[in-house]
Amino acid sequence: MTYQDSDFGTVTVTVNPRARSIIMRPEVGGLRVTAFRGASLSFVKNTIERFRLSLLKKQKALRERPQLTSEEIEQMRHAAKEFLPRRVAELAYMHGFRYTGLTIRNSKTRWGSCSIRNTISLSLYLMQVPEHLQDYVILHELCHTVHHDHSPRFWALMDTVTDGKAHALRAELHKYHTA
Repeated sequence: MTYQDSDFGTVTVTVNPRARSIIMRPEVGGLRVTAFRGASLSFVKNTIERFRLSLLKKQKALRERPQLTSEEIEQMRHAAKEFLPRRVAELAYMHGFRYTGLTIRNSKTRWGSCSIRNTISLSLYLMQVPEHLQDYVILHELCHTVHHDHSPRFWALMDTVTDGKAHALRAELHKYHTA
């Protein structure tokens, strides 16, 4: 369902049966909302209202960021498919990690992920961050092949493979955006 909002533009509301909360993602031309089954439109609108100012601030930041053309995205995809698989293999070998596969995606909300089967997925937008932060994201996902959570054991392993800089690198990565 979609409706027009005077501030956001087009608000698109979808229901995801697996959702447990309301997820709101500002976009350049609107707001994308994922709701749990049974959430009424009035509940969704009230939730948007509670977070309106912070959502508008995020949308403004998105609008001020230069937007990539489809050609630039394809060039980045090609570069990512050339570079990232080799780098993942190198870091896995250096630190003794094992993974079952790797995919490069046009993910706009995550830098990477690791499935329960130890398949790693990386965003092609990693090509826009410095190499030491690319390595941080790759190592983060490789550590998930050992610990599939963000427990203290996970962060201890991250500190081991980043020379104690895991939290500093994480904070530095927050200065960048996927899309």
